[in-house]
Amino acid sequence: MRIATSQIYSQQVASIDDLQATYAQQANELSTGKSFNAPSDDPTQVGEDLNVRTTLATEAQQGNNVQGAVSQLTTTDSTLANVTSLVQSARSLAVEGATDDLSTEQQQAIGNQVDELLQQTVAAANTNFGGTFIFAGSAPQSTPPITPQGNPINGVTFSGNNETQGQLLYNGQSFALSTTMQQSFNLGSTDGSPSVFGVLTNLRNTLTSGLVVDQSSAAINQQGTVIYGNGTPAVPGLTTIAAAKFATPIQADSTGQYSITINNADASGAQHVNTYTFTGADTIDGPAPPGGAGSIVGEINANTATTGLTATFNAKTQKLVLTNAGGGAFFVSDVPSPGATNTSNFTTTFGLQGQADLPNTISTQLGDIDNALNVVLNARSVVGARIDALSTIGNQLNSNIVDNQQQQSNIEDVDVAQATSAFTLTQTALQAAYATTTRLESKTLFDYLS
Repeated sequence: MRIATSQIYSQQVASIDDLQATYAQQANELSTGKSFNAPSDDPTQVGEDLNVRTTLATEAQQGNNVQGAVSQLTTTDSTLANVTSLVQSARSLAVEGATDDLSTEQQQAIGNQVDELLQQTVAAANTNFGGTFIFAGSAPQSTPPITPQGNPINGVTFSGNNETQGQLLYNGQSFALSTTMQQSFNLGSTDGSPSVFGVLTNLRNTLTSGLVVDQSSAAINQQGTVIYGNGTPAVPGLTTIAAAKFATPIQADSTGQYSITINNADASGAQHVNTYTFTGADTIDGPAPPGGAGSIVGEINANTATTGLTATFNAKTQKLVLTNAGGGAFFVSDVPSPGATNTSNFTTTFGLQGQADLPNTISTQLGDIDNALNVVLNARSVVGARIDALSTIGNQLNSNIVDNQQQQSNIEDVDVAQATSAFTLTQTALQAAYATTTRLESKTLFDYLS
């Protein structure tokens, strides 16, 4: 059987073309390190590779989201750690100032230190992260949420809200990305306890202005009942003294009345001794009718311009508060009303101290400071728990990414040793094909016929 020369040449050219294609592909794999660089290189692996790439992209985005959330919460935690330190410093100053052995100048110096702590606390409450005030809530904010009032600061206004700023969702879990002003600084607390700003303001005023306070040691109402104060707006149905809502039942004297004497000095040092007599029909709070009678608060405050002593009732905390602007100790005691043979238990029912002085005032404030400190610490514990949980998720995502990158490598990356060996074999085969073709080209028809 005779084979045409053209057929031999065609077979050689086809063989060389196949070897050259294989050689080029192997060279490309070695140069890129990838076993395929186009879907046509290995169609069977493309689907799996695309799934792995999609998973990696999703995990990378989730990792970025988690890292951003951790960064924001870490800023929040650092800020709350700073506030914790400020409140603890204020507490130490309160303990230092709770004594009659200090001079007025020394008390004022301690008070000035508390004022510095107050200003730093306001700055901490206005902390900004990534253009967002972290304690402002969800409302759009272009200005800091806490605005101090007065100089020195005698109060603050809050322009934000008590909603969390955002949520991170992961596998059905939801993580709040912020904490609120109420949760962190006790501002606007539901139980009426003073905020961090309030306790620092009260302590500073006590030390610098000599304000002495005598207030109910605990809520005076029975559990589950409310003793209403006048409040703003006014609460209807003000509680009368005789109402059976007191934790310690109030008992009138033999005339059915309740009398107390308050002995205090005003700012000029003048001494005032005033007796206040109430009936069971009088209310705890409310405006005083002509003559200054009708309510405990109203009757006492009818003399404020002369005595410098004021009374208030906090409906949230259910506490009666007496404040002497003149400084120094003042005294509150039960006395028989005119014609009575005994006294009522007014001071016991309202939880008032017989002697109010600077150490006692600060001692009472220490309880408020500790409560505010616990609020900050509780907020830190919640934020810290979120950071720990998100960090664990972040570590798991990083581990998943490493595993999937390895899977991607197994699919895409070339086995260098195997590819090099195959490349060498193809190169040898191609060289042999070139040599064979060259010899064939040198032959003539007579070489085949001989």
